[in-house]
Amino acid sequence: MLNQIRADGYRQLHTLGIYIVLLVTVIFSALITSGQSVGGIMINADDIRMNELSKSDWSILTGLRSATLSSTVLLYLYIAIFIIVIGHEFSQKTYKNTLVSGISRLQFILSKYVMILLDVFVMTFCYYLAALITGKVMNRLWGGEIGEISRNLGEMTLVIGFFISVIFSVGVILLILSNSIVVSAVFIVLWPILIALVAMMTTWKWIKYFDFMGVAQRIALGSLKIDQVGPYIVTSLVVLIVAIVGSALIVRRKEL
Repeated sequence: MLNQIRADGYRQLHTLGIYIVLLVTVIFSALITSGQSVGGIMINADDIRMNELSKSDWSILTGLRSATLSSTVLLYLYIAIFIIVIGHEFSQKTYKNTLVSGISRLQFILSKYVMILLDVFVMTFCYYLAALITGKVMNRLWGGEIGEISRNLGEMTLVIGFFISVIFSVGVILLILSNSIVVSAVFIVLWPILIALVAMMTTWKWIKYFDFMGVAQRIALGSLKIDQVGPYIVTSLVVLIVAIVGSALIVRRKEL
């Protein structure tokens, strides 16, 4: 499995697409921070808290919180990572060449997930780092203690990166079943929208635990504390385990 991760890492370092995604991520972060933009792609929004944030004196900490609100856009930007790491292999069916080399199906799926997770973490960290640097270049005040800002950057990088990777893991199942990048990409795009719509149209309280992208936004707005994300983490871990094991079982049934 480690050899597969190293091979994927080497391939990505020589893939132009990964650098384009990184560049777009950094530019997007710099633009929303410099332009004092508040918001993202969302259906359920706390307009009062968002207005308070937009009208407050902008600091570097405010910029990081605003970046969190706009983090839903990252899910769509990072679809390119999904395609580069695993999408292309299944759409072209070149994954069979890897499987005949001796790696198990579970190890193969795990290695792909780990690679996606690492990519998303690095990209998300660069996203927040660009927001911090942009705020500093514009001579904004820190807005809090250095420790608080560092903790905010680290926590949001982990939370957003992990939840995006969970959604991608479910997309892997559809990719394996359909051998179609389009089907899996459409699912990834629709996931947060469908979850938000179901939550609005029903009285199902438990559906909120599947609103992975909404968690980070509620943290940024202060309506959800970081120490209250336990149920969301547990739900995502269950989804992740089912997705990885399910993907491995489906691949096992495919003909090589």
